[in-house]
Amino acid sequence: MKKSVLAALAVSFAAFLAIPAAADTETFTTSDGVLSIDLPSENWKQMEDPSKWVALSDGGNLLTIDHLSNGEKLPDMTVADDHYVNVYQAVFSTQNEVFIITGSVVDSEDIPEVANMIMSAKVLKYDTKTAIRKEDAPTVSEFSVVPTDKTMYVTADGLNVRTGCSTDDQIIGGFGYGASVHVTGVVQRNGADYGWSQVAYENGTGYVSSNFLSATEPAPKQNTSNTNNSGNSGNSKTPNAGANYTGSAKSVYREDGSTLTIYECLDGYWRDKSGNAYSRITEYEFAATQSDVHLYTYDYTQITNDYNPADYTVTAYDEMGTAYVLTMGQDGFYYDSNGTAYIRHSYNDFQVYEGNMHLTVY
Repeated sequence: MKKSVLAALAVSFAAFLAIPAAADTETFTTSDGVLSIDLPSENWKQMEDPSKWVALSDGGNLLTIDHLSNGEKLPDMTVADDHYVNVYQAVFSTQNEVFIITGSVVDSEDIPEVANMIMSAKVLKYDTKTAIRKEDAPTVSEFSVVPTDKTMYVTADGLNVRTGCSTDDQIIGGFGYGASVHVTGVVQRNGADYGWSQVAYENGTGYVSSNFLSATEPAPKQNTSNTNNSGNSGNSKTPNAGANYTGSAKSVYREDGSTLTIYECLDGYWRDKSGNAYSRITEYEFAATQSDVHLYTYDYTQITNDYNPADYTVTAYDEMGTAYVLTMGQDGFYYDSNGTAYIRHSYNDFQVYEGNMHLTVY
């Protein structure tokens, strides 16, 4: 099962000029007045990025715009990865300039929003660049990190942590809304603040956009989800903010191979943007609290005959204290050395598939 989808959109000038702005959108215009784009909500903010003309993000999803002269090297095509489930690109040019708009989507439910942003782009001034020779391309500016030691708070629903201060750098994790973040440095470009912060993350360091950090703890958001017995919720894109995030976020896989971002909450559950709650059953598996939906930290559809099930074992005990080493099979059951299959009902409890025997993890 392919984990990612790449959709390349060849967009004509007419398409960029014909998309009307929705009534509830805000219009972002580049500082030079060359291009505008409709933002679907106030969560989308401009980020500084040394490799992009414009970078916009809501903390997780990302939209970047390159504006190049003919003669400059075009950037490599962007593809989805373990974090972005979809990438959409629009490319068009005039005689002297090239525009490349790339939208990267973390959660599949946000695909329409990002795609509409790309299609809303309007060129306000054409041919503001002239063709240049490759040797005349601008050099990269100097960056530095000024050490600091302070606590900041996340104001986005989910904030990506990267290996560097560029949206091209690898995503290594994330923070949830309201999470406290230990800021260890401020990124500067040629001696001026650049809009990125160096932060402590999982016994190391990472980089986040400063636009989504605040010195004061944000007020808890109201949970507007309307959870029913199926585990689905309403249209709120904020995952049960009243549960209070620990700051941990993970990209996990559904059984069909698609990815989903979930956030750890202080109530013990992990929640997606819609507020659906998942319990952590094992190190590798999550289960929805009110349905049969399962999520995995590994790509379940990519398990092959080379998969070594011994990597996923657990020791459990019967009522007499006898130990059983259970190995997880490709079918999702756990097997003892005799081939007896067990279902894992909770973190501590296993029940034999066709019997009443229980095993417990202490």
